[in-house]
Amino acid sequence: MSYRIHKLTEALRPGPGTANQLVVVLASTMLCVVAPFCSKVSAQFPNIARDLVNPFIGTGGHGHTFPGPCVPFGSVQLSPDTRPDGIHDWDGASGYHYGDSVIYGFSHTHLSGTGVSDLCDVLLMPMSGSFSTDPDEYRSSFRKETEEASAGYYRVHLDEPDVTVELTATQRVGVHRYTYPRGSTAHVILDLEHRDFVRTTSIVRVNDREVVGERRSSSWASDQRLFFCIRFDHPMLENDGQRSLAGAIAAFGKEKDHFSFGDLAGETLVVKVGISAVSIEGARANLDVEVPHWDFDRVRREAESTWNATLGRVHVKGGGREEQRIFYTALYHSMIAPCIFNDVDGNYRGMDGEIHHADHDVYTIFSLWDTFRSLHPLMTILEPERTRDWIRTMLLHYTQGGRLPVWELWGNETDCMIGYHSVSVIADAYLKGIRGFDAHLALQAMVASAEADHYGLDAYKERGYISSEDGPESVSRTLEYAYDDWCIAQMAEALGRQDIADRFTLRSRQWQNLYDPGTKFFRPRRNGGFIEPFDPHEVNFHYTEANAWHYAFFVPHDMTTFIGLLGGRAELTRQLDALFTAEERTTGRDQSDISGMIGQYAHGNEPSHGFAYLYNLSDRPFTTDLYVSRIMRELYKDAPDGLSGNEDCGQMSAWYVLSALGFHPITPGSAHYSLGIPLFEEVSIMLGPERTLRITGAAEAGSRDHVVSIEWNDEDTKAFRTLAHAELAEGGHLHFELGPRPGSKPVDVMEEEDPFILPRWVPVPIIHAPSAVLTESMEVDISCSDPHAELLHRINGGDWQAHEGPLVIDMDTHLEAVAVRQVPNDGGEGIRSLPVSARFKLIDGSRTMTLESEPAPQYSAGGEQALVDGERGGSDFRTGEWQGFEGQDLLATVDLGRPQRITRLGLGVLQNERSWIWYPSEVEFAVSTNGRQWSTVHATHTVPRDLEGSHSMELWTDEFVKRARYVKIIARSAGPCPEWHPGSGRPSWIFADEFLIDVE
Repeated sequence: MSYRIHKLTEALRPGPGTANQLVVVLASTMLCVVAPFCSKVSAQFPNIARDLVNPFIGTGGHGHTFPGPCVPFGSVQLSPDTRPDGIHDWDGASGYHYGDSVIYGFSHTHLSGTGVSDLCDVLLMPMSGSFSTDPDEYRSSFRKETEEASAGYYRVHLDEPDVTVELTATQRVGVHRYTYPRGSTAHVILDLEHRDFVRTTSIVRVNDREVVGERRSSSWASDQRLFFCIRFDHPMLENDGQRSLAGAIAAFGKEKDHFSFGDLAGETLVVKVGISAVSIEGARANLDVEVPHWDFDRVRREAESTWNATLGRVHVKGGGREEQRIFYTALYHSMIAPCIFNDVDGNYRGMDGEIHHADHDVYTIFSLWDTFRSLHPLMTILEPERTRDWIRTMLLHYTQGGRLPVWELWGNETDCMIGYHSVSVIADAYLKGIRGFDAHLALQAMVASAEADHYGLDAYKERGYISSEDGPESVSRTLEYAYDDWCIAQMAEALGRQDIADRFTLRSRQWQNLYDPGTKFFRPRRNGGFIEPFDPHEVNFHYTEANAWHYAFFVPHDMTTFIGLLGGRAELTRQLDALFTAEERTTGRDQSDISGMIGQYAHGNEPSHGFAYLYNLSDRPFTTDLYVSRIMRELYKDAPDGLSGNEDCGQMSAWYVLSALGFHPITPGSAHYSLGIPLFEEVSIMLGPERTLRITGAAEAGSRDHVVSIEWNDEDTKAFRTLAHAELAEGGHLHFELGPRPGSKPVDVMEEEDPFILPRWVPVPIIHAPSAVLTESMEVDISCSDPHAELLHRINGGDWQAHEGPLVIDMDTHLEAVAVRQVPNDGGEGIRSLPVSARFKLIDGSRTMTLESEPAPQYSAGGEQALVDGERGGSDFRTGEWQGFEGQDLLATVDLGRPQRITRLGLGVLQNERSWIWYPSEVEFAVSTNGRQWSTVHATHTVPRDLEGSHSMELWTDEFVKRARYVKIIARSAGPCPEWHPGSGRPSWIFADEFLIDVE
């Protein structure tokens, strides 16, 4: 997402002898561990947190970051909120957008760069003079020139109350300092209603300096519980005529309150807020332990020192000031999530909603579809011990909830995005030597997550791929499940479980079942074949936030086979060139996540993130240098709109950090990195005691365009453009010789081989047919992407027979096919693929439909005849059979071809209140023999609009007998979204899948 940026405090101007030399490093967030080093560094180098971190990067455009203070991986992320709508406002997902000029208050939890809104809990807002708990009254304008942010600190002046606000934080405590105008009464507003849906609240004034309570809400996290303890360094005065409260007065169910402090006569008001997911007692203890004093500046200094200690383990030399600030801010953004979730006493709220105790830190906010690609591999280098605790947390999710996290938020599984990418994080860490967690329990959890029967996994296991009728995003799910299965196989092999390794290795090859050798794309399948027509630019629900281009190379675990299918390394080069030079356009549905385009490479979203490094596997590897450098140069800026897409909990920034260092993983889980081109002249990373990774990039004649050669510890790297994690983690010297021209091509990149000479696996056949319905005879053929395979088919459960050419069918038909490959010297029946099947239905072709309403392009279901084609939809509106109409009635006329005696009429319809889809309020059918005189019948229902979940029904009229040739359909919209709905007042949808008729 993009953002706009405000100038921060003036960066340190290096003096003589320090020009172009700055320091950055990543380490433990515990200041005491690295304080001696930090103090030595700070005496010689700039204040990294204050001078080289720009929290405004990503707060403009579509970056969705926030500028307020936190400490590394802290649960308190205290920031201004400029967007009060936590449901509809995509660019307000973090609560803040740089383009805004009004602040509603300062809340204590935020999401960094997500595409869905949540958190922004416990909003405080200072007022002076009069007060109000109405957001339209207590909000305030502000001027950008008064806004300042650095790592661990934020400051702004609010115009209306004339109050200066300063913020800082510890792991579990937010600290505010307000400077009010003299001669005016100081107030603080507490708003627990702010942003998402509130389920339960309580506000308890314990005494005249402490307020405690709970906010229980429902949004992206369906049941988020947060407890708080607020303390003021001045006593609260009487409110609403009440005397100052010395005892506890509970106000359960109260969502707002205000606290008055009189005229502070120039003194500041300091407010401390401890939070907890466990209890009020936990929030109070967190506050007592982490901020037992009232010294705001001390907390700020400690937060700044913690960031300097954490960022201060990487020494960077060279590059311009903008590059340094982008780099260090990217490091900063890489260390915001996952965040700590347990209290100081080790208690935390589990996935089962109960309170548990852990002897290690427990974390929340796992955006794994995004972060498995770059952020988690980066953290295996920089934060191996924290990586261990993340995996321990994932295993707690499994023991308490039955599966590993997919997209966990505040103790809730949101099931947002796809795959089961926890297995990638676990396998990658284990294969890199990270221990300290129960590896056998981890394998058990990985297998359990892969063997579930939801989100298309049942079809994936049965068919060998997910077909579009099985569920949405079928192509992306199949490809990502296959990669995750490979990760499970690697883990199992490392643990000596060859039986599991073999099973999941075979499953990991199922990506081939969606590969179309004709177009060389992964394509959605339906009814045994590929969906036609096909446009690789089209964004639709067969891909996850993407089109076919954006998933065209997502086979990170099996590139040797994939390159063989393409036709060799030269063909990989041509396909990658086509990706990066294609028109920057998409067709189909609008998908705001698709941004940061270079051709059809979309850096603003995650599926494409590893593709530039695939040139290393091609016959023109030096092109990696060109595109990696271009992405870093063009798609990252030291500005609010300095990110080309959503930050996504550190993923966008982690890609930059790794690439700037000179490497990135093509395949997390392989324990190897693909080498790119370093951004800086020199980087030194302190990995641990007596272990330093030094990366240098010497430029010939000042040119840094290409990599000429690479050495590891003064010797050529063992494999071309590849470095093992085990070597890197031990420390050493990685040297890039750079120049205006690339070095010579390698001779050992990879041996090209037949991609189908693989043991015990054959891709499923492809059934080619013009339609799933026929009105007369139709020709059907079968093929397989494996040229060595023989094809067998059977019809309607008959005997298997060799497929020797196209089949002609003229009736209802169930066609099945398998592919068989003989194995030399095997002596058996060969290797048989999973079966593929297709069903064909003979329908009355005399019926035609004329649509008078316009379906949405992404929900056209194939065109005007979709409601009379005999194809029925499932319970998910995204599978392709449903036609969707937004904010309008469905109007259509059916010509039956000849007069018929009709006894009943109906319409297949769907309701999914979370997707703003409701059954029509009624369906009116008008029938006529001549198209001039009409009589009407109605179909109604009693299903309430607040029925949760996805449901479908056939909405029929009562029985009648009328002779007619023409039928008009008027499905009346249920009207705008009701008041109780998140989309209150906005247009709703009608979804229909078939016109239904009974005749004598």
